[in-house]
Amino acid sequence: MSNLCDIGVDPRCWYPACRSDELGPEQAREVRFLGRSFVVFRDVHGAVHCLDNACAHRRVALHEGEVRDCRIVCPYHGWEYGPDGALARIPYWEEEAPLPRLRVRSFPVVERSGLVWFVPEPADPLPPQPPDTSQWDGGEWFSFRQDRVFPNHYGVGLVNGMDYTHFHLHRKYQPWSRLRLRDLESDERRVFGAYEVTSGQSRAERTLRMLLGSDRDASTVTYPLEVYYDYPHHHARLGDGMVVWAFFRPESRDRVAVYITLYIKARRGTRRLRQFAEPFFRRLVLARIQEQDAWIGVREQIAWETRPDEPRCELNPVAAAAERLLRSRWQSYVEEAGPPGDRWPGVRLAHGAAR
Repeated sequence: MSNLCDIGVDPRCWYPACRSDELGPEQAREVRFLGRSFVVFRDVHGAVHCLDNACAHRRVALHEGEVRDCRIVCPYHGWEYGPDGALARIPYWEEEAPLPRLRVRSFPVVERSGLVWFVPEPADPLPPQPPDTSQWDGGEWFSFRQDRVFPNHYGVGLVNGMDYTHFHLHRKYQPWSRLRLRDLESDERRVFGAYEVTSGQSRAERTLRMLLGSDRDASTVTYPLEVYYDYPHHHARLGDGMVVWAFFRPESRDRVAVYITLYIKARRGTRRLRQFAEPFFRRLVLARIQEQDAWIGVREQIAWETRPDEPRCELNPVAAAAERLLRSRWQSYVEEAGPPGDRWPGVRLAHGAAR
């Protein structure tokens, strides 16, 4: 068995750069992916662009400059680049002399589901568009965010997110007390797991039941729980009243940004009650579970780093299938594109991977 933390992710997919509302007109920000730096910026007309975050002159980071109209300006000598990365202006250049034919690399970028997305290593054809979550925006649904940067490898967090049998870790805050796996399906693109969870009378369980509008007088309530790993992202559905999307961007080998949106259905008459319950659920349940996941993610990564080749006994077939998919997709990428080398300094070629 090779070290999970040596496994990268296929860079030919769409990854979230930031929330759309975090990038105002004529603003730029750095985005890191597997150890490499990119810059996303919004021009004066509201369009978003993505470039390699290095001026063609002295390789200074462009995100530390300014956005002027539709161009990004290097903070050092003021070289200006257009949305396609082509050099558009040098302030001290003689007007009659042609500009050097230079450019910085540009990358596909799109706005969807309230996020700015980019493809770190474009392929032809491009992958399908990122997931569309608009069906849960407004109407009977309200939403809140639980974004976080976790100090662990992407694979550690991903498998954790598909494995709902580690509720012992969350026993003080877990909103259910029993869980059964009902079904599992997997192929080269997706892992699907169907659980059944039972919620009882603990504080966290009562908060969940209030949030979902369940029968508060019953001693227990059972919900179907569906979890999906649509490579390289994750979403889950609890009953017919809760949907959560988690979009990952591995910043480096041991750091991953996760953009999480949780949607709650609230029909007329229950909306106020559920919106009242939401802050309690977020603070008393989700935030504390996240803290525990961040804590255990570091410990699991240490275990992988110190005992990479020792056997592991995985009894949850959903978690095992998610790890297999993660490994096989990286294997396929390496076989097709070659060893990552300097392209992706945030990963190492795992022992036994394709060469």
